[in-house]
Amino acid sequence: MTVRAGTQKSRREVLATILAIPFLSATSGLAYSEGKFVGKVAAEWIDDSRRMRLLAPFEFIDANGRRWPVPAGTIIDGASIPRVFWSVIGGPFEGAYRGPSVIHDYFCDVRTRKYPEVHLNFHECMLAAGVSPSLAWLMYRAVAVFGPKWPDPKIPAKCEIVGKDYDFDFCTQNAVRPEATTPSATKAELQAFANGLEGKVDPADLAKLRQSIDATP
Repeated sequence: MTVRAGTQKSRREVLATILAIPFLSATSGLAYSEGKFVGKVAAEWIDDSRRMRLLAPFEFIDANGRRWPVPAGTIIDGASIPRVFWSVIGGPFEGAYRGPSVIHDYFCDVRTRKYPEVHLNFHECMLAAGVSPSLAWLMYRAVAVFGPKWPDPKIPAKCEIVGKDYDFDFCTQNAVRPEATTPSATKAELQAFANGLEGKVDPADLAKLRQSIDATP
């Protein structure tokens, strides 16, 4: 599901974000997730594009029991993950990243939850899918810094608490969807990001990222 970009942040703001968010080593952060996926990603490719349509509902339940459901018919394209980072994982729909990417793409598009929660859930989804802690942390940092951001959503009062009888269709349709913005990702900003990862992630993954950044115009 395509995430549309709004006004870009300035280079100074992005660099400030890179420096302001504290880095944790892969071993000091979460090493596993108690969350679980419900169902499997059943989808069909649309034409020759990178878009695919879900043929069945798919869901993630996080460690706190919060549901993250994606309905059948949803069209996703991995756009919520900055393309320069695709080379690190082989693409958003490859292997263990498919489920996490579907969840992240959908909630970045409907924007019914706060963006820090959506990005952090992506991290938990990756761990639950078996992605290594180091790589899951790298990709989480990627979306936290360069992924889409939006103001806090306005949702109906009945949608504040997710219970057994929660009406996802109603809550999604009646929420006021805020406009998303995508931070800039210049070569200098990406290099600063990679430099900050030095010694904190797997060197092989960092080397792939640097190679992708070097190929950036």
